[in-house]
Amino acid sequence: MPRPSARVPLPVLIAPAAVSAALALRPIRRPFAAATAGWVWSLPAQELPLHVGAVVGAATAPVLARRRRRASDRVGVGMAALTWAGLGVVVARHLAARAALDRALREGLSDGGAGGAGGVTTRATTTSPLPLPRTPWPVVLLRPWPLRPREVRARRGMIYGPDPTANRFDLYTGADGLVEEYSSGATGRAARGVLIHIHGGHFRAGGPSRESRAMLFDHARRGWAAISTTYHLSSTPESGFPQHLVDIKRLIHWVRTEGPSHGIPAGAPIVVAGSSAGAHIAMMAALTAGDARFQPGFTGADTAIDGAVGLYGYYGRLGRESKDISDPVRHPATSAPPVAIIHGTHDTYTPVKGSRRLVRHLRSGSPNPVVYAELRGAQHGFDAVRSPRYLAVVEAVARFTDHLA
Repeated sequence: MPRPSARVPLPVLIAPAAVSAALALRPIRRPFAAATAGWVWSLPAQELPLHVGAVVGAATAPVLARRRRRASDRVGVGMAALTWAGLGVVVARHLAARAALDRALREGLSDGGAGGAGGVTTRATTTSPLPLPRTPWPVVLLRPWPLRPREVRARRGMIYGPDPTANRFDLYTGADGLVEEYSSGATGRAARGVLIHIHGGHFRAGGPSRESRAMLFDHARRGWAAISTTYHLSSTPESGFPQHLVDIKRLIHWVRTEGPSHGIPAGAPIVVAGSSAGAHIAMMAALTAGDARFQPGFTGADTAIDGAVGLYGYYGRLGRESKDISDPVRHPATSAPPVAIIHGTHDTYTPVKGSRRLVRHLRSGSPNPVVYAELRGAQHGFDAVRSPRYLAVVEAVARFTDHLA
């Protein structure tokens, strides 16, 4: 008879989750290669702590049910207990994000503001905004990946520029869509506003509808036209500059001129959001409205926007040669629209100090609100799944954009 296969020791089963939890709590910060590897390894525990805890429980339960346990079993149970404790801290940090975002919104929006860069007047807040809603635990536990809901309609692969590969986007609206040929006087629902999201990927990778999906779907349900776009990618950030920015300005121009044919009123507020590298482009778009250097062939186009949102962004220069024009803080903040910046304190890929630097620049010169929230313990890429933390971010961004609509 064949010999039974050897049982895998419990410490070996628990080790990957234990390391992931440890890195979520105490990330590696140097050198950069090790920090990046640690960030990737920490993602399961960082973004899905309850699911990782359940897996650890499933691996540990058979050992706890045995009457006779090996020494390795006792070590494994101890590792499981420590892992659960660490995951509990991660969950607590997720839940704390709601209060941090609520506080940032109350402080940032409490003074209202003057007219935005796109001509939209920010409403003055005379009473405290309503608190963010409670965490929808069934969604967090059972549907963490944000699949497109039935009440949201998608139109994929739309083209906004001369390059059909680089200049493409996905458009999300409510299930009933937006009235076509709005400018012709047809009856129907028109978009309340436009949210353009720009993906990350170090300017060299990525594509539409891979990040911030829950935020896009949420805005579509709220009556917005939600756009997830790409742009020309490049081998290095500087080699592709300023084409990245030119592309997004071209998209803003497309929304202004072609949007009415897709249910977007000509005067609808436009908010540009971005994740990581996309956040850099979003802030550059906010600070360079109408700048002819970045609008070749459409220098007279209106590329002003009504708001900008940056999620775990990089906001520094893209290289030595372009440092004077590719660094957002080298551009005056006096015409900046309302801005919301959200960053995690544990971000090892684009450290939080870059966001702090940009916020200081904006607050020193912008007449409009600057909402800034630091999420304790959050890492890079926190907008992939519907965690308690990211759902709080989605609600906070919605409250910020509703302030502009």
